Amino acid sequence: MEADPDHDLIASITSDVMKCLQRSKFFEKLDDILSPSDGSQPQEICNGNYRLSEAILQESGFGSSDFADIFNVLRSQGEFCDCEILYNASESNRLKAEYWRDRARGLETQPKHGPPSPSPS
Repeated sequence: MEADPDHDLIASITSDVMKCLQRSKFFEKLDDILSPSDGSQPQEICNGNYRLSEAILQESGFGSSDFADIFNVLRSQGEFCDCEILYNASESNRLKAEYWRDRARGLETQPKHGPPSPSPS
């Protein structure tokens, strides 16, 4: 039985996609939006989609033609929305630290998603 070509493609590009995301500071920018380091900016809420990520990627110079590959790589690692990207793909970030602080205090630890909003075109 032949392997799924998309799975093979995703596996072959994962390392390079992740390097490009790290080099563009994508994870830090997403963390700044979902868990600002100071009170000067309001904290955005994950809407259960990639709306915030798409905006960051566009601002970072990625074309919309890159989105399918990027999000396929992220989904292959268990990231199905903006907050899961930080919980699962990023080693260190404020959002994950906040999650564990809350859990240690016995507070609710599930990501809270706002209502879904349409992705930018």
